[in-house]
Amino acid sequence: MVLEGLGAEERLAYVLHDLFGLPPDETARVTGGSPGDAARLARRVRERIRGGGAARADGGPGRRRAVVGRFLAAARARDARALAAVLAPDVVAYSERGPVHGAPAVAEAAVAFARLAGVARPALVDGSVGLVAFLAGAPVSAVAFTLRHDRIAVLDITTGEERVRALELAFSED
Repeated sequence: MVLEGLGAEERLAYVLHDLFGLPPDETARVTGGSPGDAARLARRVRERIRGGGAARADGGPGRRRAVVGRFLAAARARDARALAAVLAPDVVAYSERGPVHGAPAVAEAAVAFARLAGVARPALVDGSVGLVAFLAGAPVSAVAFTLRHDRIAVLDITTGEERVRALELAFSED
């Protein structure tokens, strides 16, 4: 029913990106937008399917930052157990390579993020709490988190300087 209520562009971006696993570049080529737009459309549909963004607002700002801080600390330590503890059991990580399902698989994949964790900063990524990693002063990777009950339920991962720059990024002063 949710898919029927979507516009054609949203439905197409969601089906191509999430269901068929097409990277944002290829999805954008079909939809006629940019890779950032295609990823944003798919993310917006995912939020509607999961309850209209309510999970994104789970907990206050301090609690959301604490969850992201625990994720970042575990990634920097390359501690898959600590990563799994901050992830919801049914977590899904979406990236250009396609979705990864479940806390054990996402935790293992996140350990690979450790090389960028040392250069990552907390940020709002398209309005969601997240992280942005920089190399030589350029943003090269961004992760937007959806939280549920103080755990990470969804990770939306964007890589590549051009794609990351296309996102709406906001950094706090603290």
